[in-house]
Amino acid sequence: MKRYQEKMEKIPAEKTADQLFRDQQAFFAREETAFDNKIQEACDYMIQKQTTIILLAGPSASGKTTTAKKLISHLRQSGKHAERISLDNFYKPREQLPSWKDGSPNFESIDGLDIEYFHHLMQQLWTQKEADFPIFDFQQGRRREKTFHVSYSPDTFLIFEGIHALNPLFKAAMDGHPSTGIYVSVHSDFVSEDGKVLLEARQLRLTRRIIRDLIARNSTAANTLSMWDKVLKGERLYIQPYRPSADIHINTVHGFEPFLYRHKIEEALSDFPNDLPNADVAQNLTQRYLRFAPCPDACLGPDSLIREFYKGTE
Repeated sequence: MKRYQEKMEKIPAEKTADQLFRDQQAFFAREETAFDNKIQEACDYMIQKQTTIILLAGPSASGKTTTAKKLISHLRQSGKHAERISLDNFYKPREQLPSWKDGSPNFESIDGLDIEYFHHLMQQLWTQKEADFPIFDFQQGRRREKTFHVSYSPDTFLIFEGIHALNPLFKAAMDGHPSTGIYVSVHSDFVSEDGKVLLEARQLRLTRRIIRDLIARNSTAANTLSMWDKVLKGERLYIQPYRPSADIHINTVHGFEPFLYRHKIEEALSDFPNDLPNADVAQNLTQRYLRFAPCPDACLGPDSLIREFYKGTE
């Protein structure tokens, strides 16, 4: 299996465009098949190693949720019982969140999660073979009264998904069960024929976040960009230190993404106020997408990971 490497993968933009517009349906299908093969390889690895605990982490807009759901689907197709537990459901109430130095709430720190409650429920799951896990309401900023039930047996695959899943504080709750760490990221730059970077991986991830926030959360591009620096700072502080511990790295980039996003990102940034601090970032992102001809979404599959961002669905 592929482990994380610092060096970015390179996707040749011109060659990709030629293949894409020659036969869009075939190109989309190849990209989806290539990604599904990564998921199947990860499942085969876990089944062979007999590690039923999966710790799946990655930065914002990397595709963690859909990757976790695809892993579950593949495991179930292999006859395995699999459950997903989102660590986002363990956020503390909004008023109890830690703060950045400027006083704004810090949604990135692991101190914003109720680790003690997580350990309590995990001990209950190990000893009683079942537990009721919380559901966090992000609009209300607190847990719902409704919970979801998880049953456990020794052959149950448990996927713990969240930005902090590889943090030792979560691994300590696994009661000694062997685990597989998976790091999910956007790890490809789109480059010109002469090697110039046309769209950085981080810019593609920002694009995903802007479009998803707008569609799924009714949050403007200006609001997303206002938080982006703190999102990146949180990744440097709380996620990247544990990245090397992952057994498997999954790059979620699909080659058609910049072409698919062209119209959506232009629309999202079209009325960005010029007097806001991030106006230069918005302008730069808009200019970069001029190098990618737009393509329609007719070939986007119903279970594609990209739907998490393009349609705001998971």
